Amino acid sequence: MLKVAEYKESQSVNIEYDVYIPINIEFGSWNILKEPAIYWRTGDFKKSLIEIGIGKYTGNIRSITLTLCENVHKMESFNLDMKNVTLIKGVPNFQVEEYNDQTYIDEKSELNVYIGIDNVLISFSKNDIVSIIQNDTVGFALDKNKMVCGIIVSGMLEHEKKILEDALK
Repeated sequence: MLKVAEYKESQSVNIEYDVYIPINIEFGSWNILKEPAIYWRTGDFKKSLIEIGIGKYTGNIRSITLTLCENVHKMESFNLDMKNVTLIKGVPNFQVEEYNDQTYIDEKSELNVYIGIDNVLISFSKNDIVSIIQNDTVGFALDKNKMVCGIIVSGMLEHEKKILEDALK
């Protein structure tokens, strides 16, 4: 699992919904020639896959790409119990030291997508969420060990929701 080392200031975020790549999120701007990316991937690698791009040297978040998922759940109401969840403004910075010689880090897990009225939760861990690092409309759900266990995207428009639902049929 991806472990958060620290939090940094919020960055600009660009979210694209598409029939072929259901969700693609990019953070800030970067030069791939100056710092290559490491891609942490999870899912079953046949019918589900999410990829999180991070800076190889800095651990800065670069991108999140949901390529496919067959475990899709449509929810009328989608409310996280925020009573015991700490909300942190910013972006995560990940521990990358152990991955320096790798481009892809693959960890199998069950991937689930929960689509609400105007938000989506991409869950890849059954661990309890204790904190959320919120950058604009993208949240990183963390467990008690600061491991990322899900991604929450809020503020989804009706036409974006329709594209996402069509892409994940």
